[in-house]
This record gives sequence, structure tokens and C-alpha cells, in this order.
Amino acid sequence: MEEFLKKIQAKHRIRDPLYGFIFFTDAEKAIIDTQIFQRLRRVHQLALTKYVYPSAEHSRFVHSLGVMHCATMILSGIYNHKYKKISSDPNEIQIKTLRFSALLHDIGHLPFSHALEKHFLSGLKHEALSEYIISDPRISSIIESDGVDPKAIGALLAKKPPARFRLLHEVISGQLDADRADYLLRDAHLSGAKYGEYDFPRFLQLFSGREDDDEHGHLTLFVDENDLHIAESMLIARYHYNLQIPYHRTRMGFDLVLERFIRDFPEYRDPFTVEEGRLTHVDLERFTDLDDCEIMERIKKEFRQDNPWAPYLLRAKHLIPVIDTSSNSFKGDRAYKDLVRALKNDAAFCEGADFFHRSQEVEIIKGAGTEFAEKADDNGQAPARQSGMILLHSREGKGREPEYVDIRERSWIFKHFVQAPHTLYRVYVVAEKADRARDILAQVTA
Repeated sequence: MEEFLKKIQAKHRIRDPLYGFIFFTDAEKAIIDTQIFQRLRRVHQLALTKYVYPSAEHSRFVHSLGVMHCATMILSGIYNHKYKKISSDPNEIQIKTLRFSALLHDIGHLPFSHALEKHFLSGLKHEALSEYIISDPRISSIIESDGVDPKAIGALLAKKPPARFRLLHEVISGQLDADRADYLLRDAHLSGAKYGEYDFPRFLQLFSGREDDDEHGHLTLFVDENDLHIAESMLIARYHYNLQIPYHRTRMGFDLVLERFIRDFPEYRDPFTVEEGRLTHVDLERFTDLDDCEIMERIKKEFRQDNPWAPYLLRAKHLIPVIDTSSNSFKGDRAYKDLVRALKNDAAFCEGADFFHRSQEVEIIKGAGTEFAEKADDNGQAPARQSGMILLHSREGKGREPEYVDIRERSWIFKHFVQAPHTLYRVYVVAEKADRARDILAQVTA
């Protein structure tokens, strides 16, 4: 990857616990030094997971730097693949576009990361906010000064890349992308939990790019069948990571309380204007100040005023889980539904005050439409490949010509995670009513 860094003159560096050093250019440094990017130092990567794993205190800031570095290493591996060499190297604009997109992919994250997205953005995701921020002159002028189109960065993050940047999109936001590659290792390392670990050096040698047969030579990411086990191992690492870190039973209880707490303060939605499902305006000055620290100060203030939810968010209390099961258990699925129904009909329980419940799908495979087909349409846009999956370069059968197939045709693990997504079912109650809730559970499951 050194040749890529030299090509874009990445002469600055900082230390990182995963990669040793992360290098960046003058333009990347200018973005990092903006207040709206520095804000990410004050947004925890794992929200209230620190109440489960005390050392999980790292931020979206360091993760964003890591994704930029990791994406560059993946791109270098693609162009130096041991099985298939690509005829040309990426040019300076392609490398810069990839790195700006990776650096800015989380710029729109809200306080406590994913936990409060629905409240702040009326159901939109943080990617919509990231795209808006990139169009602001404070960011776009820096990108433009480095010879890159800010609209291309926004399109990549919005999952609507032009065909010429299809491979870059797959590196940043594909099924096995730089975002996942960094946070799995970083969160495992900094939390002390090992569930997200995988063979990172081998992972960097996983991908190559197939050149289109037409004159455009657009690239599509693929995995060689000899490396299928590497792709599968990362998928399994993500599965275990999801269950034990972001969707840990105790962490989810704190998320539910945080959502309930913030509901009483609608003024936090004021910086964001959403019309007809689109983000049309953001008060970026206000947004720059809106971080975990501000919400935590509000929690402390409300604690002194006897807000019933503030003690939970200061780790003085916690909800009691009375059901923790999943779609893998038919009896568990039925018990969850029966208990929720019984609690809703019990005069002693009020939903959102005495009990909470959550049905949470654990996403392992991203939905169809996030990967792209081989040919662009008349507007140069790459239409979604129907399967939404990466390609496998297969040599199955003696004497057969190599072919590119949907990876699910050769991998039971990929196929299973698409056909049978894992869903968690959990019911929590306040401590004072835990015994009553357990009695009701015993009745509905008898």
C-alpha cells in the first residue's frame, strides 16, 4: 500500500493500536481538523456498551480514521492479488475518492451512535446526514481543492455510486467491507471481548477485481473459491460479535431506556428538517455541539430532578430481562409473544414505563441492492444486482472454464444467513415488578 500513499502524498501520520501508524494527506488533515469532524471524538463507537465492557470507551473518530486506512489496504490487496492481476493501477482520483468516502462515512452519526437515530431523524439513517454534511462548503471545498468531486463521495455513502466507482463502493459498503473489517477488530481489541476477531492479514489478500469486457473496464469485486473460508470466517466473527457486543443483553436494556428518556425532549430534533422522507435542512452549528457529552449532561441534570430514567443511564439501576431468546427457538418465540401480550393486558404493567420489549434482527448479510450489476444504465448508474451478493470465482469441476457465480452457490454459511436471519426476542421489566413478570411468564408457558 506504500505506493498508493506516495501517489497521494500522505505525509502525516498518527499512532493506532491496530495498524501501528495511520497516514493521511494535507486535505485529509484539513477535514480531520474541522470542528464537525472533531465532534466524532465525543460520540462513542459503542454507545453504552461501556456499561458492560468498561474499556469500550473509544469513539467514532478513531474508527473513521481506521476505516480510511483499512480501505486503502484492501484496495492495495485487490490490485496485487496473487491469482489475478488487474491490468492498470488505480489513479490518484480513485484513491482519494475511496479515502475521503471512508474517512467521512460516519460524519453524520448522532449521539450514542445508532441508539437514537430514529428519534433524531424521523426514521432516516445517519448516512442521509453524512451526505448532507459532505455537501456543506466547510467539507466540500476541501474535497474539491484536492481534485475530487464531493458529489461522488456523497453518492458512494448513499449507496448510489456511478458505475466507475462500483468497486470503491464495495470496499467501503459491501458485504465484507472496510467498515466491518475495522470495527470488528477495533471493538474486540478495545472492549476486551474477543468475539469479533478474525485473520486480518489473510483477509487483506481476499479480494480481486474483474474487469468488464466492454471499453469502460469497470471493476467488480470478487472472491476466489480458494479463499472462501476466509470470507466465511469473517461472517461468523460478525455473527458472534453482534450477539455479544452491540446486541448484548444488558447493553440492549440501556438502549431501551435511552430511547425512552430522550422521547421527553423533542427539542433535540430541532436541528433536523425532514420532509417527505428526505433530510432537507440541518443546522450544522447546532449539530456540531450535539454529542454524547451534551446528552449525558442532560441526564445528570434530570437525575437531580428525579427523572425516573436518569438513574439507569448513570448506571445506578438497570432493567431486568425476563425473556432472552431468539428465532432459533420455536418455544422461545412463542413465549416472547405470549408474555408481551399478557403484560399489555395486565393492569399492573404499562409499556414504556414498567416493561419494554424488542424484536431485533441481527444483520449479518446486508440486504439486496447494496451491490451492483456488471453493466451501467444509460445514465451511467450501476443498477442493483438482484442477489445483492459478492461474486465467487469458481473452478469447480475438471476441465471446466472458470466462472463467476453468486457466492451463495458455493457457501452454505452465506446462504444460511440470507435465508434464515437471526432475530433476538427480549422482554425487560423494572426491578420492582420482576417477580410479578416472572409469575406471568410461568403462567403463559405452563
